[in-house]
Amino acid sequence: MHHVELPVGELNEFDLPPVCIVTGEQGEGVVFKPVKFVWHPRWIGLLIFCNALIALIVALAMTKRVKGALPFTEEAWSLWKRGQVIMGVSAVTTIALLLTSLSLLASRHPSPLGFLALVSAVALPVLAWFFFLRGRGPQVRRIDKGTIALAIPNRDAARALMGHFQAGLRAPVWNGEEGLDENGVPTRAVCARHEDIVANQVCPRCGAFMCPRCENRVRREAMPMCPGCWELRARVLAKPPDSLVTAPNVGLVLGLVSLLSLLIPFLIIIQPVSLVLNTMNLVKARREGGSRENQRKAIVGLVATGLGALLLGMMFFLRSGP
Repeated sequence: MHHVELPVGELNEFDLPPVCIVTGEQGEGVVFKPVKFVWHPRWIGLLIFCNALIALIVALAMTKRVKGALPFTEEAWSLWKRGQVIMGVSAVTTIALLLTSLSLLASRHPSPLGFLALVSAVALPVLAWFFFLRGRGPQVRRIDKGTIALAIPNRDAARALMGHFQAGLRAPVWNGEEGLDENGVPTRAVCARHEDIVANQVCPRCGAFMCPRCENRVRREAMPMCPGCWELRARVLAKPPDSLVTAPNVGLVLGLVSLLSLLIPFLIIIQPVSLVLNTMNLVKARREGGSRENQRKAIVGLVATGLGALLLGMMFFLRSGP
């Protein structure tokens, strides 16, 4: 596997070269397919040995997701998706085998079939990954703010991707000097939108000539796009409305609900969950430069949780008094 680091906002057909990340094939046979990546720090798994609930809350707060599109051939795409389906089926089968093995081994007379089911539960996902998913598609290594690190199977594709993101620093195509090509056509091309200005770039998508005034780039190092392709990119990649079910919103709701523990005693179990979740949201928002709105939600959630715990403690103290 070969490592590449890609800007999160450029996982699309406008900003990536049409080269299959699995086979390295280029040309008309390459299409862009939707992908989703989920990542969280590996150390979160160690929290399971301390408290499974806390591990779940921290995982929800620290998990990062990225959506986009990557180039595949149809065959490479189908093999990768098939491997994912087989891996999912093997995971469900593994759970069933584990439960079966536990029931057989926990009986008064342990059955040899229990050991067989236990070995099969361990071996099945390993074999499924090795034969159907290994080297078939991209694997997420890390998701930072604005960047995703992937491991892809093809070395040529990795070089093409990394080289593409620096292609905008190359010298312009034309230098503006007079001259004729072998067919006698002037090499002094003019901008498609400004006929009085010499073009110095060509749009990599539609081939339109453009001058410096018409260049549009997502980054300084990126390849320029003509105004027409830039407008098309903005329409295609328009972000959908943000979901209301986010970690800051959930933390705020849990903090406010924890105040109701005075009226509904069993809601006291929400207070530690709210404390952990809002603390993680606040740390995450400050460390990763999150919005002030999310920071305020986390602070309000923590204050509400603390106030609920204080009032609940005072109520128990008054009730236990003489």
